Amino acid sequence: MSQHFSRRSLTFVVVAAAALTIACGKETALSPEAHASHEQPAQSAAADHGGASAAVTRFPTTPPAAEPVTAPVANVVFSGTRDETERFIEYYQSIRLTPEQERVKVEALASIPAPCCSENPLATCCCPCNMAKAAWGLSAWLISEKSYGVVQVRQAARDWLAAANPGGFSGDACASGGCTRPIRENGCGGMDQKQVL
Repeated sequence: MSQHFSRRSLTFVVVAAAALTIACGKETALSPEAHASHEQPAQSAAADHGGASAAVTRFPTTPPAAEPVTAPVANVVFSGTRDETERFIEYYQSIRLTPEQERVKVEALASIPAPCCSENPLATCCCPCNMAKAAWGLSAWLISEKSYGVVQVRQAARDWLAAANPGGFSGDACASGGCTRPIRENGCGGMDQKQVL
């Protein structure tokens, strides 16, 4: 008799706990996608608790995997078009970074050789040509608006340069008369954003 009573009591406690969880809103706090991934099929209490017929929802015994600490390296797709380059130059002209954000930008671009003058890093280039201003503006936007870190900004800058000139850069455009060539043609894209690019 006492064993039968214990099993029924345990079933009542489990059912009450599940009901309380749902009533407190913990069940509805998950998004539909997360809920689907955490939901387990209901099992009958009869299978586990000696004949009781109430269905009990089983919740996962281990917590879901933690979210990654950093965002994807570059979840921006670049077109390399003139409009895109002009927009990045506008970011360069309008976005003011904090000293800490500026350090992130410089560290991200310091290890990339400037495509038009590879003896200089992209962080400084040899002059503020349209290509450099666009790279600086893109970086400033990613840091200030997307909270990108050094690795993410570095990869995004590389991805944009690859889209802007799929043929690649020789690294000597400044020394070989390429300052007025379009970026897509292994040039600096000019100095004035209204010209060349």
